[in-house]
Amino acid sequence: MESKQIVLIGLIGTALMTALVLSGWVADMVLAFVVLVAGILLTYYIALNQKRIEKYSTLRRVTKASAEIMVQTDLAAVLNCLTVHAQSLFEIENVLLWLPGDNITWPKNHEYNDLFADLEARVKSTSGVLQLTKRGKSSFTWPENVTWMGAYSLRKEGEFRGILLLLDSRKDRLQRLSGEMLNILCHQATATINRLLAEQEQKKDEQILIRALLAGTEAGDPIFIGHSERVHAVASLIGSKLGLDNEEMKTLHYAALLHDIGKYAETTIDPEDAEVAIDHATVGAELIPPIGIFKQVREAVRHHHERYDGSGYPLGLSKTDIPFSARIIAVADVYDAITHLCSEEEKLDYQTALGVIKKATGTTFDPLVVVALEEVADEVANLEPRLDEGEVE
Repeated sequence: MESKQIVLIGLIGTALMTALVLSGWVADMVLAFVVLVAGILLTYYIALNQKRIEKYSTLRRVTKASAEIMVQTDLAAVLNCLTVHAQSLFEIENVLLWLPGDNITWPKNHEYNDLFADLEARVKSTSGVLQLTKRGKSSFTWPENVTWMGAYSLRKEGEFRGILLLLDSRKDRLQRLSGEMLNILCHQATATINRLLAEQEQKKDEQILIRALLAGTEAGDPIFIGHSERVHAVASLIGSKLGLDNEEMKTLHYAALLHDIGKYAETTIDPEDAEVAIDHATVGAELIPPIGIFKQVREAVRHHHERYDGSGYPLGLSKTDIPFSARIIAVADVYDAITHLCSEEEKLDYQTALGVIKKATGTTFDPLVVVALEEVADEVANLEPRLDEGEVE
């Protein structure tokens, strides 16, 4: 029961009790006054307590929603999560995002760029959620069936970055408490969005560096140009089919791109100076720093020439002792070798190549990985023209 209802019921009850006492007229006037005051105070106390309960209940729900938003791993998930909680907590119908500098608008099928541009100046000068209600003529065009907007500014290092916009058909502004709670929710959403965008920017920078490194190493032998990119593309399809989580996919991503990085360094080693022969997988692993996620990347690179039956190198590991990423790269590596790195007379089409790999299931390759390659065979075949045009990241 809401606090307003409690107040109304309390006052009606107090008035009835007072009327009953007054039926004894003046002699009971003092008692009636006492009953009236007591009833009002009791009603006020109950209503105030109920209001506190409602406030803390809403705060708990907002805190829970903020925690859920914080752990999302992509922009669409953040905004979908915010939409669900905005509808649940405040009955807000739609959530939109506009990041002009990053060329991002969500959802993509909504064209509100003019509205966002009109709101930009107002949002920049407002802290918290800017609430606008449609009353009479307006300086900008309102979307159809929208009578309320809540606009929240996204900033990066104090600089304006974009707008988080909430749209609804309500007639009035949100009350103070709801406005404060919505501000908390939007603040968490924008913090998470900024974190994800920063991670994307970092990933792009890493990609530029890795691809520059690959270009330098592969340039030493033209036949290998594009090899690492193709292995990465095939390995990514297999990894997705096998249901690898985000961290495992990230490890696979870097390991597939860097799996042959030791080939260039290997050529600089003077055999007369080396006490033992060192393979390119070991050399490549030693080039990768053993920190953070690159500990796993390092091991995947080191062991991508191990064989499922234990007859590979450098350590002769077998079955599940071989890192999962290395088992995936092993299949993708051989697939690319027999479809691209062989002479024109020996190159195989993708169906024949798949047959060759299937024959080595259980000896050279992990059966689970081979099955996954079979299931994405059509997608792998479709990679060919896209890789040639540089469309696959």
